[in-house]
Amino acid sequence: MDQKNKVMTIKQRLFIVTYIPSPYQVELFNGIADKNYWDLYIVYIYPKSNDSLSRFWQAPELCHSYIILDDDIENYATAESVMNAADLVIFNYYQHPASRQMIERRANSQKAWCFWGERTGYRQLGWLGYHYRKWKLSTLHRSNVPIWGIGNWAVEQYRREFGSYRQYFNIPYFSNLNRFSLSRDTNYFNKESRCFLYSGSLIHRKGVDLLASAFSQLADEFPFVKLTIMGEGNLRSWLEKQLARYRERVQFLGFQSWEDLPNFYKAADILCVPSRYDGWALVVPEGLASGLPVIGTNRTGAALELIANNKNGWLITANNKEALYQAMRQATLLSSTQLQERSQAAQMSVYQHSLTQGVNRFNHAIEETLRICQ
Repeated sequence: MDQKNKVMTIKQRLFIVTYIPSPYQVELFNGIADKNYWDLYIVYIYPKSNDSLSRFWQAPELCHSYIILDDDIENYATAESVMNAADLVIFNYYQHPASRQMIERRANSQKAWCFWGERTGYRQLGWLGYHYRKWKLSTLHRSNVPIWGIGNWAVEQYRREFGSYRQYFNIPYFSNLNRFSLSRDTNYFNKESRCFLYSGSLIHRKGVDLLASAFSQLADEFPFVKLTIMGEGNLRSWLEKQLARYRERVQFLGFQSWEDLPNFYKAADILCVPSRYDGWALVVPEGLASGLPVIGTNRTGAALELIANNKNGWLITANNKEALYQAMRQATLLSSTQLQERSQAAQMSVYQHSLTQGVNRFNHAIEETLRICQ
């Protein structure tokens, strides 16, 4: 939509329901608000999550209109009032009863709405999981509103579960990758050591146990490899025991603030994202923007979309320790020149995956969804 025309007309009201103000979503919503195309209002179900690392997150300043429900009756009433006046409602969360009730009411109002989510079916419950999701998202199944998938992997799954008769958009998560961008001179790649980085929750789903096993095998073969593990989770003690033999080459950093992450990426050579499942995983574009070739799996949305095998990283089979070890071994054997080439390729691969592009794609999806729902 032409910016001049937007200024001259009354802004349409955009209402988004999501779970918590995670740093990444706040950045995107702030970017959308900064464009001033829409009268934007965000509903956060809770101020933070108790799950994994998110409970440590310190969100950036919320530079947009919002309310945090936090199980407060008055807040629910305010949110309902704003939603009723909205031109478009985007639901990014459906697990909480309040969000499902809002979906049902919006659908009954016959006004414009859509759903925006990560790939379904991550628990791999098969037939049982499919019917559970069908029950939870029954209102969406009964409708023909657009679905925004967070990545192509999500879009493909939604199309399988919800049919090809509706409109789909690929709207992944975006964050400001400029703060991860850095230049490394040739001397950096001539180091005697090769440092692998893991950044994320220390939990089974993230595959960090596979990483510990693969690194142990690699460390027995190459005395110059190192591993930095950044994050917290219920596998922390287990990992420390598993890697005790290599304590001089393994560093546990614990949780690090969102603002400090670029410094730790800068000190590494290869990023490992061995998730058994991850709907998107913003750590992938962050690592690539930092010039780190990324080892990711075929059950990680961002890895499937952004990694070109043996060019800017390695795309491996999920839940496969041997595949992870082989990728790490290939990364270890890269010459300094080869590593530099892959580092440059990594940065170039996310050149178009900027926060600005994310805001533009989001705005385009809004315009198209409003047009479809008219």
